[in-house]
Amino acid sequence: MKRKARAPKEQFLVVLTEFPAAGSGVHRGRTFSEAELTQRTTYAIRGEFATEKEALAMALKLRKSSEYFEDWADDHFKKGPPPWDSSEGDNYDNDDEQCIRVMPRSAYDAELASNTALLSKATAGAAKAAGKAKKQKQTELGRSGRVHYSFPGPPRGVDSPASVEAVIGKDGAAYAVPRGQVLSIAGGKHPVLTHAEQTACGRLMVHGRGGDSAAALEDGHTCYKRGMAALLEACTSLEELHWHDAAAVSELLTGRVDGSPDDAAELQETRLTKTLKVLSIPFSRCFAPEDLEDLARFSALERLDLRSSLEIEYGIDNPKCYRDPYDSDEDGKNDDEPMPYTTGMLAVADANKKLKEIDLDGILDFDGLKYTLDDSVLQVLAARGVRVNLGRKTAW
Repeated sequence: MKRKARAPKEQFLVVLTEFPAAGSGVHRGRTFSEAELTQRTTYAIRGEFATEKEALAMALKLRKSSEYFEDWADDHFKKGPPPWDSSEGDNYDNDDEQCIRVMPRSAYDAELASNTALLSKATAGAAKAAGKAKKQKQTELGRSGRVHYSFPGPPRGVDSPASVEAVIGKDGAAYAVPRGQVLSIAGGKHPVLTHAEQTACGRLMVHGRGGDSAAALEDGHTCYKRGMAALLEACTSLEELHWHDAAAVSELLTGRVDGSPDDAAELQETRLTKTLKVLSIPFSRCFAPEDLEDLARFSALERLDLRSSLEIEYGIDNPKCYRDPYDSDEDGKNDDEPMPYTTGMLAVADANKKLKEIDLDGILDFDGLKYTLDDSVLQVLAARGVRVNLGRKTAW
């Protein structure tokens, strides 16, 4: 009678995992869900051994060579067996942590399978929640009748488009081009906006940098400005301007040129500055503090959209950004110089008495708020009845 073959003896693995240090380093102030932490965790097998004793010896060698455990782990863990987690070292400057474990192959495989199931469930849940939020947003926009453009746009985002969506072509003309499409002049796919369409337009969206657009030309800045100026001049009924990826904002909206007075109040008043109610310039290019100050020439704004337009670089050298709020000796120091966009924001609010909403979504990313505006600005705006949307922080 033949003997049954013995099952192969299970191997022991030395497993090194690395994962974000929640609440520390670049993740300070951030929390991760179980699925987010799992998704950001990496696994590496650093050895496979026939006995647990051999695996433990390798694990200890790995710990002693790792900078994550340097200077503290021997005293902390003493002769205790793994798992050894570097987060127990309380180094709050770490961006990531390590964990060293010894585990049977079957346990390792089971953990990976469990992670896959967790992420699959989380993905399905996130997709369901996103779909529900999208439908709710569509319903809200339908009821309000407001023009709205999301970033990213459809199909991920939800838009409620303006009556006219246009692109300035490489010939300086304004073409009717729906968002999501690239201007193609050949063949008449996208028609030139007629004078009547421009005159009657009350809600205008301008976009486009690719295809046959002026913005796509290497030296098309002059052509773009000429076409944009002509379009704004022709839209005599305009009350809402949604200008994506805007450039030369002060020049095109307020007429500022070399030699213009420094004070925005002394710039020439135009039909646009007197009648425009909604100005949306998200993701503007080179939107300097002076551009915001010039928007104080407008007097009828009710909504202002500056999503991801305020530039951190203008305030990064201001000493106030680096003051220790817990050091009483620093109170009041370096407070004379306002943050770069403070003066302009308050001036716009002063000039537009009917202003009710300012959208600054994206300003919390990379701590942008502290590099661009003084805290007092938000308090002043709130006191005047202006609702400021800061959005939520999505980038650290």
